[in-house]
Amino acid sequence: MMNAMLRFLAGCLLGLWAFGQALPTFEVASIKPSAPGGRAGIVRMMPGNQTYIANNVPLRLIMTVAYSVTDRQISGGPDWINNEPYEITAKSDSRHTAEEMHAMLARLLEERFQLKIRHEKREMPVWALVLDKGGAKLTEHDASDLDHPPFGPGLNGRGTTGRNVRMDYFAFYLSRLLDRNVIDRTGLTKSYDLTLDFVRDLPPRPDGAPGEPQRAEGPSIFTALKEQLGLRLESARGPVEHLVIEKAERPAAN
Repeated sequence: MMNAMLRFLAGCLLGLWAFGQALPTFEVASIKPSAPGGRAGIVRMMPGNQTYIANNVPLRLIMTVAYSVTDRQISGGPDWINNEPYEITAKSDSRHTAEEMHAMLARLLEERFQLKIRHEKREMPVWALVLDKGGAKLTEHDASDLDHPPFGPGLNGRGTTGRNVRMDYFAFYLSRLLDRNVIDRTGLTKSYDLTLDFVRDLPPRPDGAPGEPQRAEGPSIFTALKEQLGLRLESARGPVEHLVIEKAERPAAN
């Protein structure tokens, strides 16, 4: 859903360009390598929808945010895109929608990293995010609050919390936790505040002993979605976008 929205946005922006109006871009953008020894960083849009930052993050991870894809949907490219972290500060003089900000970040990467990508669609097994029988149990977010913070840890450090979350972005977030991509088919169009308390399967036993996967105490993500948010994951098939990197170069100093 998010990818479809980005393609729709791109079409609209190209339409504006055809009538002589410039595509939206960041007025000021700085990209530089991170200092050695830094802690694992973050990529996020800042409150106000005018600034995007990345702190100590490699290009591959930044791409997952800009193009709203999981890591498994990216292939190709030189090794350095996986392990050389960068600092990015990109600012616009005016506010934009979240979708526009994602598209602007993608254009910035394409310009500064000389990034060339081939987009492919592959029909694959997916999880469809749908409403459960009783309907959604979600708190609508205050539309006047333009902050889009990243997902954070849930209660007692378990699960997750989200604020100002659209369902298409929630599906993208779930895709990063599960073995398949998640497609939003809820029909919900608002932004929501949510808390989801769940535990993930533990790693395989170190001795390789057969048997059921180990589980920590607590509900699975499937159970938590139904009981806590009124949502459900259904097995389905659908188109999944894949990005094949054909070219990437380290950015020039700025």
